[in-house]
Amino acid sequence: MTVSNPINQFSNKTALVTGANSGLGFEAAAQLAEAGYSRVILACRTLDKAEAAKQALAERVGIDPFETLEVDVSSVESANAAGDELIRRGHSIDTLLLNAGMISGDEMKKSPDGLEVAFASSIVGHHVLTLRLVEADILPKDARVVIAGSESANNDVPAMMDMSLYDFATEAPQEFGDTLHQAMITFAKGDKPELFNPTRYYATTKVFTSWWTAAMARRFGERLAIFTVSPGANLRTNAARHTTGFKNFLFTKVMPTLAPVMGMGQPISMGAKRYIDVLHGEDGEYANGKTYASKAKKFVGPLHEMQHAHLLDVDRQEVAWNVLNELTGTAEHQTSQIAIAG
Repeated sequence: MTVSNPINQFSNKTALVTGANSGLGFEAAAQLAEAGYSRVILACRTLDKAEAAKQALAERVGIDPFETLEVDVSSVESANAAGDELIRRGHSIDTLLLNAGMISGDEMKKSPDGLEVAFASSIVGHHVLTLRLVEADILPKDARVVIAGSESANNDVPAMMDMSLYDFATEAPQEFGDTLHQAMITFAKGDKPELFNPTRYYATTKVFTSWWTAAMARRFGERLAIFTVSPGANLRTNAARHTTGFKNFLFTKVMPTLAPVMGMGQPISMGAKRYIDVLHGEDGEYANGKTYASKAKKFVGPLHEMQHAHLLDVDRQEVAWNVLNELTGTAEHQTSQIAIAG
C-alpha cells in the first residue's frame, strides 16, 4: 500500500524502524520508503536478517533508500552498540519507529541482561537506544517517535485471550511485591516464575510502553513528539511465533481466520499505516506523550486517545522510568537537559 505524498516532504528525511525484517516492521519500512524518505534504516537483530529485508523491500518498492543496522533490542549492550554506530554515521533521525517486540512461549526465557525476554525486547533496548540518540542530538528538534502498544494494555480484551494485567499495573501491588518499585523489578526480572503467563506478561509490558512514553514526553516534549500506538490486531504477524499449544493455535490459526469476520482483525498494511499516520500527523493532531489504540473492546478501526486511569497514573509512570534506568544502567539526565512539562 503506497502512502500518498504528492509534495514529497520527506525527501531529505531519515527514518529508523526496529524489527524491520518481518511483519509490521517490514510493512512500515515499505510505507516510509514509498512516502519518499531518502534513508530508511532497517534495525534488525542480525545483519543477515537486515540484508535480506533490504533486498526484499527494494524489490517491492522499486527504489532502495534502505540501510541496515544490527541491534538486539532485548540487550542493553547491543542497544548501546547500535547507538554508537548511529552516532558514528552522524545522520539525524527524523522519524523513529520502535516496533520490535514479541509474545514469549510457555517457558520463561531471559535476555542477556537477565530480564524476561518479551519485556526486554519491547521496552528495554528501545529505552537505551532512544536516550542515546537524544543525548547525541541524533534525534533533532521536532523528531517524531512511535513505540508499539497494544489494546491488551487497556485490560478489557476477551477473557479467552488470557491477557489480563498483573495487579501492580492497576491496583495496589501484591503478586510481585509490596511496593510498585519492587513489583516492577520482580516482574521485569521474572523472579517469580510461578506467576509467569506469556500473554499476561505481554499485556503488562505494553502498559510499560505507555508509562515510558508519558515519562519521555515530560522530559523531552519540547524537542520531540513521542507516542505509543497500537497497530491493532493484524493478520499473520510474527509476534506470537514463540507461543505454543492452545495459545499458538489461537493466535496463529483461529484469529487470522475468524478475526476479519468478527471485526477483530485487519491486514498488516493497515496496522503499519496506524504507525505512519501518527508519525506523519499534523501538529496538534495527536497529543504528545499519549497512547493511541482502538476504542474500548475493539482491535481495529480509528485510533482514539486512551484515557484509562492506569495508563495515565503519573506515579506509576515515574516508578517505571526509574526502574528502566536502574535495569539498564542509564543515568538520569541533568535537570538542564530535561524539559519537564508543567
